[in-house]
Amino acid sequence: MKIDSKPLRYAHAEGHTDVCYTEDGQHIITCGHDGDVRIWVDIEDDDPNSHCVGESALAVCFKDKRLYVATDNHAVQAYTFPAFDKDGIVTRFTAPVTQIMSSSKIEALGCTSENMEARICNLEGGAPLFVMSEHKGPVLSTSICPRMKYASTACGDGVMRVWDIDTQKIVKEITCVPKINTFYAAKVLCRMDFEPSEGKYLAYPSNKEIILLDSESWGQRMTFTHSLIKCAISQCLFSPCGQYLAGSTVAGQIAVWEVQSGTCMGIIEHPTSHNVSAMAWNPKGNGVLAYCDVAGQLGTLVNCYGKDSGKFGADSNDIEMVERTDDNDDLVDNLIENYESDDDNAISLEKIKNETLGLITEQEDSRPPSRHATPAVTTVPPQPPFQPSATPLHLEHRYMCWNDIGIVRCHTAENGESSIDVEFHDTNLHHGIHLNNYLNHTMASLSSSVLALACETPSKLVCISLVGSSKEWSVSMPDTEEILCVCASSGVVACATNARLLRLFTPMGTQRQVISLAGPVVTLAGYNTTILAAYHRSDPGVSDQHLAMDIIALNGRQVRSKTVPVPLTPGSKLSWIGTSDAGSPCAYDNTGILRLYDISSGVWIPICDAGTHSRGASDTWFIVSVCELTQKVRAILCRGSSFPLTVPKPIVAELSIQIPLCELDSEKGQYEEQLVRWAHTTSEVDVKTARETALKLFALACRSEIEQRALELMELLKDERLLPLAAKYASRLGRMHLAEKLTNLADSWERDDRLNVAQNSHFAELDTQETYDVTNTEQDLNSSLIIPQKAKEKKESVNAIKPVPIKSSPGGARNPFKKQQEAVKNVQSPLSLTDRTLVEVHSTEENNDPMKPVEGETFMDWFARNKTTLEQENPELTPSELTKHGVRAFKALQTKNVPKDDTNKAKNGTPETNKRKLDEVNGDTPVSSAPKQSKLSAFAFAKKS
Repeated sequence: MKIDSKPLRYAHAEGHTDVCYTEDGQHIITCGHDGDVRIWVDIEDDDPNSHCVGESALAVCFKDKRLYVATDNHAVQAYTFPAFDKDGIVTRFTAPVTQIMSSSKIEALGCTSENMEARICNLEGGAPLFVMSEHKGPVLSTSICPRMKYASTACGDGVMRVWDIDTQKIVKEITCVPKINTFYAAKVLCRMDFEPSEGKYLAYPSNKEIILLDSESWGQRMTFTHSLIKCAISQCLFSPCGQYLAGSTVAGQIAVWEVQSGTCMGIIEHPTSHNVSAMAWNPKGNGVLAYCDVAGQLGTLVNCYGKDSGKFGADSNDIEMVERTDDNDDLVDNLIENYESDDDNAISLEKIKNETLGLITEQEDSRPPSRHATPAVTTVPPQPPFQPSATPLHLEHRYMCWNDIGIVRCHTAENGESSIDVEFHDTNLHHGIHLNNYLNHTMASLSSSVLALACETPSKLVCISLVGSSKEWSVSMPDTEEILCVCASSGVVACATNARLLRLFTPMGTQRQVISLAGPVVTLAGYNTTILAAYHRSDPGVSDQHLAMDIIALNGRQVRSKTVPVPLTPGSKLSWIGTSDAGSPCAYDNTGILRLYDISSGVWIPICDAGTHSRGASDTWFIVSVCELTQKVRAILCRGSSFPLTVPKPIVAELSIQIPLCELDSEKGQYEEQLVRWAHTTSEVDVKTARETALKLFALACRSEIEQRALELMELLKDERLLPLAAKYASRLGRMHLAEKLTNLADSWERDDRLNVAQNSHFAELDTQETYDVTNTEQDLNSSLIIPQKAKEKKESVNAIKPVPIKSSPGGARNPFKKQQEAVKNVQSPLSLTDRTLVEVHSTEENNDPMKPVEGETFMDWFARNKTTLEQENPELTPSELTKHGVRAFKALQTKNVPKDDTNKAKNGTPETNKRKLDEVNGDTPVSSAPKQSKLSAFAFAKKS
């Protein structure tokens, strides 16, 4: 049938207008110069849904139930469909976005802009997959091969470029675009298209014809033109089946050709001869073509396949069957020469014709399944090397490094000149640094002792010492090596090269060591004299990266290494690697999961899910540092992107470290999470707080009438000081059977320690295997190594608790809290377990005074901790009077905590002297055992009573 044109109708204001279809072909979507996006049911829809996205919208694309619109703020904004809610920003340019394209077989977006740049972006945003930046004019259009092997761009400098996505190099340049200096002045958009099924051909407009290139040899295959075409063709587009090609001219003519035969199916003249700005085929494959012009009008063509569009339905499964056979003889002959048959020496002409013409025969269907070719399993590409806490290289203003020491920024001007600024968080460490980036450094790492800079070509490592007078040193790599990653810590500088070598230097430039890595490097991190090197331990799988990490510790001439696998969320990539303030290795993937490696136990522990702290689905967190002591993760919230902008300076937020246990919203889950987190991290938690939390968890089990769980908890904790407290609480609740078991538990522990030799030997074998600690000998005196001190510190703190001798205070004050404390005990119900009860029971076991100041604790810290207790005991005091009372109580408690002088004890060691001293302590007046006063206090005026 003849191609028919539906009447045009007004869609948008005059200006560039874009059009696309939804993936099911049910809706037409347009955007225009008026800033509106309209959703049409069909061309005859009189009331389309309209949404305003800004002052103007140049491009629109539909992919995976989402709309991508080029807004007036130079960004590609994602919207949900059909709700049309904002769903993040995919990418952002510095000039208007000119085109957004995708297809059913690629999971990416092709975006072009007036800032002489084209990108292939991930659908969820983040860093671009490929940036094409060698243009010398505004980029007008782009197209991506269905196999994601090639991409093409048309630029206002007059050149169409074909790029190899894997190597990121230009493979073909063709001069076919009229030169212009702005997208708004372009009449010929030169919109090209790859063949949609396999990408075997690339069609592009050149003057009054469309040229078909072979994507293997890039030679000219066919030419499509017609005598009725009056002027230059602006764009071309393959049909969904790949068998038809549509082209439009700047005068509004639209022509459709059959690809195999080159026959023109028909030419449609535009009623007002306006330039066609966009075309879109209906994905149903029913031969319907929608188009828009620069006047903001929308139109459709039907029967473009030479058939009635209404006959394409469920019976044909939206796939067009070619019925002509005479026009394909030449193609069949060409296929016979290059055809690879299943049999070694046989060629089936009937089979070639059926496959070429799309015909399905009964014999073909009856073949055994083994004769059908199975598609090869595709794997994800390996993750390229990157610098932790750095932003992408293509940005004009980017962060080269942001850590707990400072910030390194790189600024690139329009003329190509580049500079580097270094800002330190602590100005006492070093003043700011400004450098001219003559060598075009792309990598940087900052520590408290050195600033390391590196570039790939020429591959040279440049370091600036920050200790003492600033000294700069540099070293050039061999001609065959290029630096891929660089790392600087306070005790070592490292760089990884493409030869899979890890080169180590001292902070002042002495070559320390050269180590071979077991795979291509991904990133580096450091802590004092320890280097973390992450690399690909094997090729990636279908969706996952297979990474490993070497923990390399230096101690004098000794070098020790430990290899551990790096766990990642399924389908994710590594985004950041580093160490905490305590030296524990940490890894962060692009799904928002932060993991910490506990060297003492040899396991990776998820400590933070950054996604739970985000509001939008497209928001990400940019990790800066991890602090185990305060249990916080310092990070920057990036809304709609994966990296922060340099201007304005972003705000660093603190995320709480939390182990993702089950039922964290319950009280039981919260206590369990605290115990697990404190056991595997170095946190500012004393033994008293940990015991109180354990006792609360024990109380919950008792109240839930699960005595076996309560007993199991005590067996798991194995704390001899906590055991009598648990037994005492169980007896208060009347659970005498549980209290009796807890009382006998200490004796059973002693027997188990003697009998459980097999388990102890099992753990001893684990310590001697490959997962041994890098610092497991006593001769290693280097404090900068990653040493798990958590268990030792806790044990020492328990043994340090000793009874405090009674000492008199300068004012003869007694303990004002002792009587109050006993009164509280008398009225406390044994069936309830409050925080106050825990403090009292625990303090009775360890110390006679629950408000005893901690060693080294200041008055302000002590007063903030005990303010509630002081207010309850002295409700009649005003805030100022309460503060004065607290000062007196703090001084009195400090005096009581002064240890007894052994020399005085030796001098006055007789029973009579000791007895007299005890009487003096019980008296109301201070004696010579009081702390020594200052010399000026002897001249103080004493008022008589």
